[in-house]
Amino acid sequence: MKTINIAQLASGMYVVNAQTSSGKALKIQGLISNPAQIELLRSKGVTQLSIDPAKQQPTELEADDSGQFNMAATAVDSPSLSARQSMKKLSMAQEIKKAKALYSEAKSLQKRAFADITNGKAINVADFRRCAEGFIDSVFRNQDALLCISRMREKDAYLLEHSVNVSILMTIFAKYLKLDEPTIEELATGALLHDIGKIKVPDAILNKPGRLTDDEFVVMRQHVEFSRDILQQTEGISPISLDVAANHHERMDGRGYPAGLQQEQISLHARMIAIVDTYDAITAQRVYKSGQSCVRALKILRADSPAHFDLELVKQFIAAIGMYPPGTLVLMDSEKLALVLENNPNSLTCPVVKVFYHTKRRCYLPPLTVDLANPKCDDAIKSAVDAADYGIDLKKFFNEFIMQV
Repeated sequence: MKTINIAQLASGMYVVNAQTSSGKALKIQGLISNPAQIELLRSKGVTQLSIDPAKQQPTELEADDSGQFNMAATAVDSPSLSARQSMKKLSMAQEIKKAKALYSEAKSLQKRAFADITNGKAINVADFRRCAEGFIDSVFRNQDALLCISRMREKDAYLLEHSVNVSILMTIFAKYLKLDEPTIEELATGALLHDIGKIKVPDAILNKPGRLTDDEFVVMRQHVEFSRDILQQTEGISPISLDVAANHHERMDGRGYPAGLQQEQISLHARMIAIVDTYDAITAQRVYKSGQSCVRALKILRADSPAHFDLELVKQFIAAIGMYPPGTLVLMDSEKLALVLENNPNSLTCPVVKVFYHTKRRCYLPPLTVDLANPKCDDAIKSAVDAADYGIDLKKFFNEFIMQV
């Protein structure tokens, strides 16, 4: 056994016991798999720990020569921190319609909130909390369903969909980091409200189909301060929800805004939403541009770490959503197209997919579900692709062959 202080604790270490600053011993044992667990121990007043070097595990998520990401080791024996871990797991078919209803309700809630602010009315935080609770329940039943729904975007609904998607991703991220249930709720609520200030940005700037001028960018950046000011005056908002809204554009090197915070000045929660917000913005479909692939977005996050983003958290985010998140259209080695349905927890690059189109023959195929992690499977993902490049209405296919299951 080896004794260390909390500042020396890192992902991959196996904790045997812990002690607070007052000398109280805590019964804590297990592998530290992410920074959130360290943050939780700090919040409990832990200052000293005993670790077992023999049980230490590597936790790096590294890119190989082909640009794919591989988990060097999977965290084991990590204690569950969420009361919903025991919730009954549902299949994609069982959860997908519930997830779609939740997504639709969340978009309607966003629309009402924007209207309320425009008319000088206060935001009802309780409504957003209930929406967040619905997301959390769905994620714990089957997170792939909401992930899949969030990928079926509409080009003219970015303002409404972006915050909904960020909330879903934050919920999945926080669950993966094993944050406690009340914190996940506050993060999901804050994410739903993080861009509420954009209602005060002129439409000509908000929806400009091209690069903003320096003066326009100054105005656009003010949306964060608008969000912060609106939420500071909103009854029932929690400090964590306010933090993620006020600081989602801060960057590790201090080049973010509005406060130019850096490194330890940025909370764990603000570091998380910075990653999630950027990922969804890169992959989003807009009226004036197509979204980039999920793989491209993850590579951008990696390239911008640790300068802009917390590198360890970026790795954990990739592990949480997978290399090809559900709802992603992929081209297979067989030259067929498939829609990703479910992640395989033990293989980031081998999800369950629905094959439905042959690109060489230019024809639809009888939809077939394939588990790429199955040793007998002789196909693999070549790349993530854009449905528009093949003249395919992915949303129509999704509604006909996934929603009708």
